[in-house]
Amino acid sequence: MKKPGFDRFDPIIEIHNRSRSVSDRDVKRALPALQKQITDHFAPAWGLHARLVFGVEVPRSMKVVIRDRSDEKGDLGYHFVKGYPVTYVFAEDDLAQYGEITSTLSHELLEMIADPGVNLYAAGFYLVKHGAKSKAWIPYEVCDAVQENLYKIGGVRVSDFLFPEWFEPEHKVGAMKMDQLGVLDRPFQLAPGCYTDAVVGKRYLTVWGRRRRSHKTRHRMAARRAAWIARGA
Repeated sequence: MKKPGFDRFDPIIEIHNRSRSVSDRDVKRALPALQKQITDHFAPAWGLHARLVFGVEVPRSMKVVIRDRSDEKGDLGYHFVKGYPVTYVFAEDDLAQYGEITSTLSHELLEMIADPGVNLYAAGFYLVKHGAKSKAWIPYEVCDAVQENLYKIGGVRVSDFLFPEWFEPEHKVGAMKMDQLGVLDRPFQLAPGCYTDAVVGKRYLTVWGRRRRSHKTRHRMAARRAAWIARGA
């Protein structure tokens, strides 16, 4: 008999520190704030929960591994599937760019909870010249479009995140909040310095908001592109 998979609506997520740049103590200190964001902020918006545990192996769980340096150039963290969902966060790169790892950890946790299989897309659009819209499949990356907007929970910096309505093109401008911090007011809008991937036919594009930054990204495009090609799109 096939073993059951992880609980899609309330998974356990293991956190493992394999970095020499941050201590286990510092990671464990941040977990209550990250858990609070998931439970009190993200779950009411998305209906998806998760339980974080540190340094233990739990059957049928998701996993986050903190390493020192990225093995994919330009990434601060990314998520893929290896039997079960796995996320890597790269401490040295994060510390160099932000002075902490918690905002990337928050970003990757929320995106893994929202789309554990790295395979969900919305039928949407992105803006081209003069405000025209180009139809595209937009991946369910719930932090990319607001990734430079951070807030604190108990002194721990975490990432802003999108609401489900951002992925629904029928909503009118200003009708409702589109993200936790209320930065955006319309579907598929990008905050300054932030981005989304977009699939047009077999082409993968990265679309940036105003004032594009040269910073590294928290990115899963390589994993998504591979999955898209594998399914014969």
